[in-house]
Formats: sequence, C-alpha cells, structure tokens
Amino acid sequence: MIRKHSNSFWYKLIIGITISALLLSGCSLGGGKIQGETATEAGQDLLKVGLVVGEGGVSNPYYQKAWEGLQKAEQELEIGVAYIEAKTEKDYRSRLAELRKQKYDVIITIGQAAVPAVLEAAENNTKIKYICLDSGYIESSIPSNLLAVSYKVEEAAFLAGYLAGKMTKSYVVGFVSGDNKEAAQRYYYGFKAGIKYSNNSVETMKGLAGTFTKKSRLKEIAERMIAGRADVLFHVAGPAGEGLIEVAAREGKHIIGSEIDQKHLAPENVLTSVLLNNDQVIYDLLELLKANKLQFGKKVAFGLAENAVDLAEINEDKVSEYTINQLRAQKEKIIAGDIAIPANENEYLSF
Repeated sequence: MIRKHSNSFWYKLIIGITISALLLSGCSLGGGKIQGETATEAGQDLLKVGLVVGEGGVSNPYYQKAWEGLQKAEQELEIGVAYIEAKTEKDYRSRLAELRKQKYDVIITIGQAAVPAVLEAAENNTKIKYICLDSGYIESSIPSNLLAVSYKVEEAAFLAGYLAGKMTKSYVVGFVSGDNKEAAQRYYYGFKAGIKYSNNSVETMKGLAGTFTKKSRLKEIAERMIAGRADVLFHVAGPAGEGLIEVAAREGKHIIGSEIDQKHLAPENVLTSVLLNNDQVIYDLLELLKANKLQFGKKVAFGLAENAVDLAEINEDKVSEYTINQLRAQKEKIIAGDIAIPANENEYLSF
C-alpha cells in the first residue's frame, strides 16, 4: 500500500536523492520491468495473466488496446494482470522467462515477432498457458499449452476495398504496405477483392514501403500514386503512414488508414481505418478461460464474426448513408459465410 507523506524537508530530500540515483545509474521503469502488477495485492490469490508488448509499450495503439482489454478483465473477471515490454525481437525470450520466474499462469503475446520465442517457451514450460495473438501463419505444430490466434485482416481490408471502389472518381486507387510478408498479402488481396466486388473497372496501384517508421518514404509513394491519378489511398505501414496521410490530405484525396491514424490523426479526408480489436479478443478469451471453456493446443483464426477485426466509424461527412448501408450489408454477408474473402494470390484469382 502506498502511504501519503507530508511535504516535509526530509521527505523532499529523500525523494530528490532517490530520483538522482536512478538517473545516474541509468535505471528505467520500462523495458524489462513488470508493470501494473495486481495479482498479489492485498494478499489475493488470483489467476495471474501477463502481457508481453513490443516497442513503444502500452502507449503504442497496437498494444494499448490489448492492455485495456486486460484491465477490463482484471475488474470484471477478478484476475491479476501485468505487462512487460520487449523493445526488440531478441527481448521476447527474456521477457517470457521473467514472467515465468514470477509465476504467471497465463502469458499473452501480440504479433508475429514473438512467435518463435513463445513456441520455445511453451515447449519448455508445460504448466503455463500461452496465448499468441495476431500470430500470423505458423507452419509448425502447436504445443498443447499454446493457443495461436491469427486475424482475418483480409475481411476488414475487403470492406476497405469495397468502400474505395465506391468512393473513387478517377477509377484508380492506391495500396501501400510496410512490408510484403504474409499479413501484408492478406491486406492486399482482401482490399483488391473488395474493390473488384464493388467496382470491377477500378485499377489498384500497389506500393511497397519497406519501412514502418520512415514517413518520407510514404510521402514519396503517395505523391507518385496521386500523380498516377489515384484518388483513394489505403496504407498498412504503421506510423510511417502519417507521411501518406499528409500528402493525401494536402492534395484533397481520400484516405483509408490504420488504427494508429484513428488514434492520433483526424484529417477530414480519412474515410475510415482498419481496426484490430485486441481488447475484445483478450477479454473474450480470458472469459472462456475462467469458465474452463478455452481450448489450447491449436490454431484459430478470428475475423469480423468474432469482432476481432473491423472498420472504424465511417466519416459520414464524406460517405453517403446509402454507401454506409451497402458496407454494412457486405459485412453481414461475410459474417454469414456468403462471401469467402481471399487471403493470397491463388485465392484471389479464383474469387
């Protein structure tokens, strides 16, 4: 328990010395330190759930929603929660080991960078349950204490493409990804299929940024696409996408962004953003776990039906009510299984 102190001279002196010592020693409260721990407070014997986040910690929107979902589970499901940051891909092994050392019952990671370390940890620590969110495609078999959850991002991307097809006036739209890995392919072919379903006369320009951080690179690509008559631009390039947004907004072009844009940028030209609902997924999984209904040792894929992916609220100042209703209808068709969304080139060619 934290006790309040008076503003005495000695208290100020002690605090000052402590802060100075931390600064001089280079100590940090972030990085490899477990944060937000609640499992042992007030002597409570709670299920302990630890979250490993990547660079940027819980201030990064990609991880922030996961932490919010975990905090909601803490309050409503009566569990103990904490998070720890892995600043680089090499850090995941040591962060998982730290949570194991502190006797966490369930460890959750987010993103494909964590997968190799999680597979190894799950094999060696069979009493701990592991959940790998947004894991992407995993070729190897899954240990009996691991649940690998991939996201059907192609479903949300399809809706983005359908909207782009309805909004373009030039019949040219642009897609830019930070890399060309499996997740980017899912976004691209889902987006392209949505455009085809919406307006088969539209040309799709594709740009590969090769970065998730350099805004200048996204600016260059956006400028080239706009010069090629693209009037709707969709990016999945993380923070670097701000460069694309700056150019497209300046030129009066429509933008479909990512969750990072939705959190930090709100130019009027943003039509919507693709969302990964890590908060909802984490809460739902832990609710099943508490009820002893969550199965491990397998791979699962969550999409629109599980509210794992979606589009953010549509910009009604730019998009007509008729088009918004059409989008909702397509979403319901996907959830009902009436439209099978392609996730790769082969599936797209037969779409």
